[in-house]
Amino acid sequence: MFFRNMKADLFGRSAYSTRPGSFTPFFQYKIGNNQPEDYHLYFPREPYAIQYYNEIFNKLCTFKPFDIVAYLEFHYSAYSNKYDFLRFLQYEINDRLKQSPKKANRPKLESAREWVTEKQQDLQKSQQAELKREIEAGVREFFPVGQAMTEKDTDNAIEKFSERMEKIITNTEEQLESITGAFVTGKIVLNNQNHEEQVIQVFKLLQTVQAPPQKGKVELLFKKFADIDIAAILRFHFEAYQNQKLNTVQTKVSSANELLRNNNPKVQKLTAALQEFFYQ
Repeated sequence: MFFRNMKADLFGRSAYSTRPGSFTPFFQYKIGNNQPEDYHLYFPREPYAIQYYNEIFNKLCTFKPFDIVAYLEFHYSAYSNKYDFLRFLQYEINDRLKQSPKKANRPKLESAREWVTEKQQDLQKSQQAELKREIEAGVREFFPVGQAMTEKDTDNAIEKFSERMEKIITNTEEQLESITGAFVTGKIVLNNQNHEEQVIQVFKLLQTVQAPPQKGKVELLFKKFADIDIAAILRFHFEAYQNQKLNTVQTKVSSANELLRNNNPKVQKLTAALQEFFYQ
């Protein structure tokens, strides 16, 4: 342990294995001479993990933006777990951008990040469409059109349908968690956790801010700003909520709103101050 620590102090230490090939092959590669016109990665011999991960981005940065898309699509289509592929790229790109890359490489990394965002959105839409198909199939299976059903038949059908819906929802939550887990999230932490409820109430008050009557047209500050949006802000950017399900956080938003007293002088004063700040 002493010599290991001394070696780490002198030469640094890597968390990656020194055994060639000990990495997850997100990008396809071959052993042989480099082929610049080919989207495969090429190595003279089986690479180490660091060599492999670096070569992914070394090759990416040789392409123009349009070819970067083709390069990423080539490897994305071949990898079975699309969620893991996007998570890997998201974190790697963000880390490399933080490390102040060469000026010429930054736009290329940003192009790759835009592609990742587009794919994440496509996956989410695909998941929503699949959920809709599953629900429609469940309805047709358990509630056949034109078939007379007794009360017992109805109860059995509802029970089976509920079980199926539970499986669909669980699967959907897991896959959406995999997608959103790749997003850049905040790490906001309150000094005093007793203020969590009041922070939610401030968001609720922002929801209600509107132009004063003398402005001629009474309109809310936000065109769209629902409780689910507040829950998402808390869930993805406040550390205290990041291990909770979105619907659980939304329930807390509703609870905090129920405790908000609009006739409280402090609440009235803050509401007036927010309106004045935005409209005067």
